[in-house]
Amino acid sequence: TKIVLKDSTFRDPTKPQSMMWCGGFGSADWFHNHIENIAFDIGRDNPGAIGLQFYSNNYGALRHVRITDRDGTGVIGLHLGYADMNGPLLVKHCEITGFGIGIQSGFAVNGQVIEHVTLEGQQEVGISNAGQSLKIRSMRSQNRVPAVMAYGTTVLVDATLEGIEGANSLPAVVNYNGGRLYVRDLEAPGYRRAIASVESPDSVQAFQMGADQQPHTIGPRIEEYASTQATVMGNDPWKSLRLPVRETPELEWESPEAWANAVDFGADPTGSRDSSEAIQRAIDSGAKTVFLPGFMAITKTVIVRSRVERIIGTGGWLDYTSQAKPTLRIEDGAAPIVFLEHLSSVHGGIEVDTARPIVFKSMGIHRLSFTAKTQGSEVYMEDVTTLDLQLNRQRMWARQLNIENEGTHLTNRNGDAWILGYKTERGGTLACTEQGGKTEILGGFSYTTTAGKLAPMFVTRDASTFAYFGEVCFNGDPYEVLIEHERAGRTERIRRGEGDTLPYVAP
Repeated sequence: TKIVLKDSTFRDPTKPQSMMWCGGFGSADWFHNHIENIAFDIGRDNPGAIGLQFYSNNYGALRHVRITDRDGTGVIGLHLGYADMNGPLLVKHCEITGFGIGIQSGFAVNGQVIEHVTLEGQQEVGISNAGQSLKIRSMRSQNRVPAVMAYGTTVLVDATLEGIEGANSLPAVVNYNGGRLYVRDLEAPGYRRAIASVESPDSVQAFQMGADQQPHTIGPRIEEYASTQATVMGNDPWKSLRLPVRETPELEWESPEAWANAVDFGADPTGSRDSSEAIQRAIDSGAKTVFLPGFMAITKTVIVRSRVERIIGTGGWLDYTSQAKPTLRIEDGAAPIVFLEHLSSVHGGIEVDTARPIVFKSMGIHRLSFTAKTQGSEVYMEDVTTLDLQLNRQRMWARQLNIENEGTHLTNRNGDAWILGYKTERGGTLACTEQGGKTEILGGFSYTTTAGKLAPMFVTRDASTFAYFGEVCFNGDPYEVLIEHERAGRTERIRRGEGDTLPYVAP
């Protein structure tokens, strides 16, 4: 779908207006907003236009979105910073052409993830982060202005930022004084330097004019860099784990005419009566895609099996009163992979009892458990909210993962957990890695709301953890113990302000 703004409609750049508004202002409960496969075109002579203002909480995503400014006069392409508490959310496969600012982010909570974004032709900056916890992976930029300006907590990995037409006097990434920046595998051809740390926007102009900014710059190629010091155990130089990264699998869409709509099998989309048997009949019908429109009451565990490769909803809940535990059990079947998508919450939980790869996209799961059969299997999570996630020898790749329970949030026993954007709430250990497991968190955000002093933030027992993490706590009780580390029977703890803090020396 393509939406085009009429020419000469939004004329005042001092009072910008957006083509589409997605909520926000005053609360963090705008759940399950999603925009997919849409192009926004601001037309011509619209210097007061914003392509899209997006807001969502807990789960929400833009996927496969194109935003275009044909004459280069628009204000902002994608505005993620016009209201506080925006996020957690995901932006993936987004292309933005033109505008003064390609993507604007801001405020301190609740974390935003951007992956596979292409920016070109901006007049001021590609991405501007004015305070948010922002995680960016696989960014491609072609600009004559800086690609990223950051004041907040910013992660930038696997990026190619190409400077054109005069960019050779500018840095590709500008980190303002006080901003926290982590960069890995950055190429910045055409720019004077890859990164410059500056005091103010005026310092950028001074840098361009050739002032002595060299002590605050690095590049043009960055293997790994952090603007802040690392808290580590021992005296070894810090480095990330560099776990192998796999993309979230994609599944070809079949015609909706071939879907098994659970309503056609007797399901009640209002959630007033039990739909367990009807959904099971839809799954066992031989269809590859099972469609769950609306809200579904369930009293008996539904088994995902047969030829089913995708179960997709419209943002409704399953089993709101948790009558079935688990609500869904994924067992062996004919499909080589199983996708579950767009279910706002599966209240009775999901049990995985198959070694097949499983993909969870844009959904909430109250409990996710794995049987012994799943050891060594692959799990993909994208735009997911859950509670008390426990991995037992699985390999997980997660984008925009939100865990909010009290107590230990994520446990990784002898598995690999790679996370791009991990947001948490409430107290308790945020990640416990043990029995040889490896956990790598590229950008995390703890919204510490209860009992931060009662548990270590991270626990590692004969295992490995790398985390680039930030915390916001408004109740005066932030985490006191940052790391509890046990190796060969010896336990050490690092409290806030303690430990070896080692800078990373860029190659």
